[in-house]
Amino acid sequence: MAVPAPISPTTSLMFDAVAEAAAVAESYVRAAGEFALARDTRGLCYALRGAAAALMTANTAAQALRPAQHDGGGR
Repeated sequence: MAVPAPISPTTSLMFDAVAEAAAVAESYVRAAGEFALARDTRGLCYALRGAAAALMTANTAAQALRPAQHDGGGR
């Protein structure tokens, strides 16, 4: 197995941010499951909104880790 290339301290912090946001999303998802079992609509919706927000945060941080596009396209 090849040894991965070393990463910069900034990149390491970005990975930490993704991991933290994913852990928050996991907590909200677990709560959503509990609220669903308890038939608590208000709590369920609250937990799902929290999970969605945490996943969006994780996704935004993860996108910053992607290599820059050098194909001239504006996507």
